[in-house]
Amino acid sequence: MGAEAVEGVGAWEDLLLVHSEIFLRAAKRAGERPLLAVAVANAALGKRQAVFYVGGTMMAGPHAARGGHFFNAVVYIARKLGAAVVSIDGHFPRGTWEAHMEYKFPLYLIYGGADGPPQRYIHRRGHKAVAIPMPPGAGDRSFWLAISHVLKAEGPLAIHLGFDIHREDPTGHFFAGEYLFYKLGEALRGRQFYISIECTSTPKVFASALGSLLAGVAGRGAEPAPGEESGEALREVRRVVSSVFKK
Repeated sequence: MGAEAVEGVGAWEDLLLVHSEIFLRAAKRAGERPLLAVAVANAALGKRQAVFYVGGTMMAGPHAARGGHFFNAVVYIARKLGAAVVSIDGHFPRGTWEAHMEYKFPLYLIYGGADGPPQRYIHRRGHKAVAIPMPPGAGDRSFWLAISHVLKAEGPLAIHLGFDIHREDPTGHFFAGEYLFYKLGEALRGRQFYISIECTSTPKVFASALGSLLAGVAGRGAEPAPGEESGEALREVRRVVSSVFKK
């Protein structure tokens, strides 16, 4: 998987696969940024595996743009391919959740529990959505336990991935590290997947996390050791995962 610069722009009409005319009017005020993101998403679709960054996508819902997110590339790819959407981030993907309510694609949510709605709300309101809220102090083992179950979903995967869950992210309260990102890449190695990097964190975290992810995909280097984390957080995640996947 090599690096590639994408040239050109997409079409405004492409946004209508995910977003409404109301959204489109707001997006046009951002100039060419949404069209550049569409071009990247379309280039990714031409491959079997892709990791890309377009400035964040998961807060863009069908009708509302938030936080500078003017195109939900992950939902776009999911709708194009009939793929499941997976979100692994410290934040709850509000735009993607709203799109799920409208388009009913399979959705798996791993997010900071303090940032999103209760698990029971997601399971009650969603269309067979799976929610695993992560407690403060969760690290490599906790996140991998949740992710390894989610990756049992069949078919191609469109993934939001935030590096704000890294233990060295200055704003976070999680303890994931190189072990987790390597294991994620390793698990995806033979699969069709499309990852949108959401929160890039610091340059140091970005380089380390992305490097570990790509090393896992390529099967390059030794698997890093898992880092320290809260034992209570790990026990809570085990309980939640056992409850969610008991069937």
